[in-house]
Amino acid sequence: MAEQRRSSVPTGRLLGLALLLAAPAVAVLIALVLLGHLGIVAAVAAGLSIILLTGAMVRPIVADLLDAATYLRADLDEDRTPPEARYSETARDVASAATFLRQRAGLRVTAAEARAESHAALLDCLPGPLLLIDQTRQVVRSNPAAETLLGRAVTDRPLASVLRDPQVLAAVDAALDDGKHSELQIILSGPIERNFEVLVEPLTNAALADGARVLVQLHDITALVRTEQMRADFVANASHELRTPLTSVLGFIETLRGPARDDQDAHDRFLAIMFQQATRMKRLIEDLLSLSRIELREHTPPTGRADLRRILSQVAEGLQIQAEDKGVHVVLDIPVKLPAVIGDADELTQVFQNLMSNAIKYGRRDTAVTVSVERVGRGPAAMPHATRIDAVVVHVQDGGDGIAKEHLPRLTERFYRVDTARSRELGGTGLGLAIVKHIVNRHRGALTIDSTVGQGSTFSVYLPPAPGPLKGSLQDE
Repeated sequence: MAEQRRSSVPTGRLLGLALLLAAPAVAVLIALVLLGHLGIVAAVAAGLSIILLTGAMVRPIVADLLDAATYLRADLDEDRTPPEARYSETARDVASAATFLRQRAGLRVTAAEARAESHAALLDCLPGPLLLIDQTRQVVRSNPAAETLLGRAVTDRPLASVLRDPQVLAAVDAALDDGKHSELQIILSGPIERNFEVLVEPLTNAALADGARVLVQLHDITALVRTEQMRADFVANASHELRTPLTSVLGFIETLRGPARDDQDAHDRFLAIMFQQATRMKRLIEDLLSLSRIELREHTPPTGRADLRRILSQVAEGLQIQAEDKGVHVVLDIPVKLPAVIGDADELTQVFQNLMSNAIKYGRRDTAVTVSVERVGRGPAAMPHATRIDAVVVHVQDGGDGIAKEHLPRLTERFYRVDTARSRELGGTGLGLAIVKHIVNRHRGALTIDSTVGQGSTFSVYLPPAPGPLKGSLQDE
């Protein structure tokens, strides 16, 4: 504890106080001089003596009072010795009161700091992004969830540079100016668009210690919005895709129940067609359900490790019969030293199953489907920046008729077909490439398509490599 030095009494203040206290006695001396009962010299000597004696008596009391004042003015963080008043009971009372007030203020400050730390800890624990805004629309506090979503340098920045959505800025202005509560929905762009419900709440009681006047809280509703969108897409697209085979099946049933009731040849032929149409509907429903599951998880990247060599070899083996029936030869060109990739093995199997199956379906007879893998120093711009620096790319090249350039940007749209009749004839649902795109997006990779009419197409999948070798894989043999 720091020793408190004795306060020095300013001479001017001490002289003024001494004159004030000695004024009655000096007035009596002046009256005696005027009445002729006391000489001037004696009166002056007596007056000076009274002033000096009064100053000497008052000086230690004033020093005690100044010590108490200095003690009260000191920073509460500074550890100081309480003042000791030794010359006056009143000064001792003042010093005691000063000690009490300082201790009480210290307790209040400690309690306030504890509350602030508790509030900060609670703020940090909230799973949803949260921002506190002051009167100037400056972000004065944010929690880790907000920093993860919007960037590390969020605090002490203008809100307009953190959330550029005009709706949010207008809602914050309304909260500051009119104390208005607002709820709205926004879309944040990025590698994957995400939907958020934003709550803007004015802090109407009083500004916090850091000047916060408005609370902005974000709640991720991406999954909910996508669920609603997928439900709408299912009604719009699936009903259209299902109507044709269903109508065909119903028509054949009516025929079998009526004119062809006793025609065995018609029974066999119609049942075969009905089975084909029912199988088509089954594939369509399976692809829709698969796409739905993938889209719901698209904003959550996988964390596992996948062995591309094993996946590609298994897919090629599973498609061997289909390739032989089509007269297409599948060629795998996979380097010996191939790193594992960050991914879900089942989903990546689905990606290359779709791509290689399509390459076989649309390849010309006596051509090859070549699957090659390489590691590149930099992925395409479609990859997120964090994974673009290093990538493993799988190329699936066919020997088909190729695709006109005007169709390439839309190939991954749901139910989009370049040749609808041919696609349905080959058993396509129009969802395969959409499934591929969403799985690759979830893996924070990229899908590129190159095609030349008359020469074939190349579908390239870029994936981020996993750190270190994949133990126990074929690449380590």
